[in-house]
Parts: sequence; C-alpha cells; structure tokens
Amino acid sequence: MPDYAYLIVGGGMAAAAAITGIREVDATGTIGVITAEADPPYNRPPLSKRLWSGNPLSSIWRKANSSTVTYHQRRTVLTIDPEGKCVTDHEGAIHGFGKLLLATGSRPRLLPFGGDQVIHYRTLDDYRRVRQLAEHGDRFAIIGGGFIGSEMAAALAGIGKRVSLIFPEEAIGSRIYPAGLARSLNGLFRSRGVDIISRANVVGCEANGGGSILTIADVDGGGERLLNVDGVIA
Repeated sequence: MPDYAYLIVGGGMAAAAAITGIREVDATGTIGVITAEADPPYNRPPLSKRLWSGNPLSSIWRKANSSTVTYHQRRTVLTIDPEGKCVTDHEGAIHGFGKLLLATGSRPRLLPFGGDQVIHYRTLDDYRRVRQLAEHGDRFAIIGGGFIGSEMAAALAGIGKRVSLIFPEEAIGSRIYPAGLARSLNGLFRSRGVDIISRANVVGCEANGGGSILTIADVDGGGERLLNVDGVIA
C-alpha cells in the first residue's frame, strides 16, 4: 500500500493549486494524486480558446509535477476510511495518507440520447477527440449557446469549419447578457459564417456512417428538422 504525506482525490486545477500550496510549506512531503483523467493537471479555458488559435498543447500544463508527486490516473475512489487513513480505488488498490484533500470537481449532465456520438465537452480527451474529427470532418453541430458553446463555435469557424450553434433561447448568452447585447452576438456569429439555430432543442441523435443525424425541434412547436454533421458537441 503506497503511503503519502498528502493524498489528493481529483486531478484538476484545484489539485494543482493545492500541490503548489503544499510545496510552499513542505518541500519534500510525498504527494499522491488519484484522478479519473489520463493527464496531469492542466488549465481548462484554453480547450475552447487558445489551443484552437495556435497555442501549443504544452502551454496548458499546470506546474504540478515533481519527483515527489505520484499520479494514479484513470482511477476513481470508491471508499474512504478516515480512521484507518486510507482510500480504496475502483481497481482495489489501497492508498494511505497523512492528510487527505477531496478536490473532485464535477461532471457534465449527459443528454438522454446520442451516446458516444455526442461529445460532452469538458476534458483534454474531449479536445483531442474534436481535434481529430476536425482533421477530416467539415460540418459540426454545437448544442448550447452559453460560454463554452459559443467559444467552440468561434473556434471551429475560425479554422474553416461549417458550424451550427443550436440553443433554446432567443440569442447567444441570453441567460447572461442584456437582451440587446445577446442579439448582437447572433449577428456577429452569423457574419463569421456560423449557422445560428435559436429557439430550438436537439431531441435526438443517430449515427450516420462516420457522422451523426440530429433531430431538431422548435421550442414553439413549429416542427422538426434533420441536420447531418460530422461531429456533435454539447
């Protein structure tokens, strides 16, 4: 059983900040990190921004690596024994600790259709998958008109892809921005070639060869339409 002075459950930005904080007061104490991700901590905002405008992948890594930090990747914790000072992961491995920090972050809510056809965009693995699709695919649908949805629409349009941005509100960012500003964003995105499909919901997604067929329903009950795309991002 590996024993760590500090054990962190979760491998995101909070874990990276904790490692930096620990090192400010303890330069040598062993640190273990159990994370569901396949990569060490990284900054998430560039996944929908700067990585699409030319920044190298190496620019996203957090300064959270050293010879005294051990990562247990693609692992999830099943049980915590505070009295025994240990946790057990899903592979049955037991990890002991002196101090334990839970920094597990969150998961996106999954749409009730589409399965693996829909990329619920959050992680570096998701970025890699969309980047690979973009090497061969030309047409993309993005479900959601908030921050990440609009950023991904801008990113993909910026590399010459045909993008449909689908959301139930009247305009991009309607839940965040004043109405006039939100409507102006619709016009801005359309001027950059993005197909804005507002006041609509995606209600179905089926595989179609190497791509997907989306079923889109108007929120006012005006009917349904189909959209063929090479990739779907939620």
